[in-house]
Order: sequence, then C-alpha cells, then structure tokens
Amino acid sequence: MKKFSLAIVVLLMCFFTVPFSNTFAENEKCGDLTIEELTTKLENHSLLVYKDGNISFQDEHGIQPLLIQIKKKGLKNAVAVDKVIGKAAALLMVYGKVKQVHTNIIAKDAIKVFEKYKVKYSYNEIVDHIQNMTKDGLCPMEQKVLNIDSPKKAYKIFTKKK
Repeated sequence: MKKFSLAIVVLLMCFFTVPFSNTFAENEKCGDLTIEELTTKLENHSLLVYKDGNISFQDEHGIQPLLIQIKKKGLKNAVAVDKVIGKAAALLMVYGKVKQVHTNIIAKDAIKVFEKYKVKYSYNEIVDHIQNMTKDGLCPMEQKVLNIDSPKKAYKIFTKKK
C-alpha cells in the first residue's frame, strides 16, 4: 500500500509539476541509491543523511537531528530523508546546504522555502502546517520561524546565537 500511494504521489507530481519545479521522482538516483531505497532505510530513525556514498542516521526528536548534522557539516551537498518537514526544518536544511530532500510529510511553507532556495525535494503527503504533539495548535518550532525567511536567522534562533 505504501509503495502504491507513493507511486500515485510521484505520478501526480509529474502530472501537475511545472517545468521549473524542484521536485524529483522516487526512482531518481542519489549516488548508488534511489529515494525509495533511502526512505526504506529510514525506518525507525528520525533523519537519514546520504553523503559521499555513506549513510548516517539521527534518532533525536524535532529539529535536533538537523542541528547536529549542521554542526558536523553533514548536510552540505547531501541527500536528507526526514519523516516530517515544516518551515523550520526546511530553513535549517537550506542553511546546512542540503542538495536534495525527501520526506513523508511536508508543510506548504517548507515547499516555499525549497522552491526559493532551489533545493530538490519530494514528499508523500502535503499539509497546511506542522502541528504540535497534542494536535491542537502549530508546532512550537514553526511558531518561532513564522515571520522568518532567512535560513541564517532561523539557525541563530534555534542555536540562540546573536
């Protein structure tokens, strides 16, 4: 069922995608692996980073995996596979200079960020906003970047650097 729904999403993306879109297909190669293969490897981890033929995983919650990877310069020119990407995560990925992204769930604001900064992306499901854990409001990380469009400013907010 998962492969079938992912195939439908990719098919719809191809059908409704304008020529300058940053989206890519699940069978597009990322080095030696396809996005579908990388997504399968994500399993119980929160973030997968594929860079220079190597795969690394992060298991922390929220945006912490991205902050760790940025600190290690692990996102630069990498492919990142994440379970959920909102605007906060998208800004951090751009700040870390990620090359390509795939996610199960993406917020519309994250798509705007990826389009603005020309980062290739794909997703399984699109949502208006990323909700908080209790599903009764906006995610606190999303609230922090509601009026922020700069990846550098977002990084400073989340690392408390002035």
